[in-house]
Amino acid sequence: MDEIICANTAFRYWRCPPQVRDLYPRLPSPEDGWRALSQSPFVVDVLKTPIITTTVPGGVNYHSGLRTTIHCDDASEVDSTLETAMSFRVTNPLVTLFTMARFVSPTDLVLAMYEFCGWFSVFEPTAAAEAELDKANEAAENATTESLFDLDESQDEPQWKRVYVRINAKEQVNRKGPNGQKKTKEVTRLKGTSLWMRKPLIELHELHEYASKMKRRKWGTKFYNAAQLVTGIAASPLEVAAILLLSLPRSRGGAGFRNVYVNDLTPLTASAQSIAGQKVCYGDIVIVNPTIMKADIVEIQGEVIHGSGAVLDHDAKRMTALQSMGYDVFLVTHDMLNDAEQLDAIVRSLCSRLELRYRCKTKAQKTTEMELRANVLCNWLEIGR
Repeated sequence: MDEIICANTAFRYWRCPPQVRDLYPRLPSPEDGWRALSQSPFVVDVLKTPIITTTVPGGVNYHSGLRTTIHCDDASEVDSTLETAMSFRVTNPLVTLFTMARFVSPTDLVLAMYEFCGWFSVFEPTAAAEAELDKANEAAENATTESLFDLDESQDEPQWKRVYVRINAKEQVNRKGPNGQKKTKEVTRLKGTSLWMRKPLIELHELHEYASKMKRRKWGTKFYNAAQLVTGIAASPLEVAAILLLSLPRSRGGAGFRNVYVNDLTPLTASAQSIAGQKVCYGDIVIVNPTIMKADIVEIQGEVIHGSGAVLDHDAKRMTALQSMGYDVFLVTHDMLNDAEQLDAIVRSLCSRLELRYRCKTKAQKTTEMELRANVLCNWLEIGR
């Protein structure tokens, strides 16, 4: 395919884990036509239609169920695109976000930026791809965290680490009960989620520098304003939601906290090191009152684990170590963020511990907060759809 894939289509490409991309054949050649391209497995399962591509100045625009073209000079430059192993070119992550600006809401653009700058991606494989991943996962079951991003000779880029959730299931045993029926027992299994861990696709400073550069372009103001709301490097969609709900101004639905730091590095005292088994810890969200030199930590608790219970045990030790140093640690879940009263109680308590003034929200501010919660605690799979 000669055209350069960009915008929402490129966003879906960059969300797809390398081990999933490797399951698919190359795309058909341009001579086979767009209908053949639209029916290829990777387009049907991942890229979707209409495929959004760039066109050179003066080129023909196409708007159909199969393809959509846009004009964006920067998206056609050599250093703005990459050649994929599937025989097509795609805009790099930064240009992908910029070309998305005309297609998505301001909030979804912020979420997409957080994802590309963060340590996570959201992707749901098809049932067929899931089966192939399960086969490959058996061989990699005992891989260590340290080797997560290591390359072997057969890989062009590191594999991503999937996040799992524990589920209870019933399993038949090889003996029958008194009535002749087969007995079952309840077992705990791990099920792959749509959350994947990987290295950030974009450095935070790169996003802000690029946003400043593109500010005067068409759609540049929207892009720049969205980038200003990306203040840290998050590790999950729930962290992003919490960051925005706590740090955005009250007029935009947030709690209005200033001096909010994401995954902030905290050196541990000798006694805290003995608890955590490490010299430093990262607080998910650290809120500081610089006047009294006091900080509180908000830890985001999701119902997922990274392949074993070891991560949960690590989190418990980390929180205990931070508490032993005098930090107030707030354990926050999705349901707590999604409940107006519980979220208000968390904000009120943070203000009290940090000696900050608490102010009740007006009716209009509460309405805006409700809209913000709906936008950030959304189904991330729908971003860019």
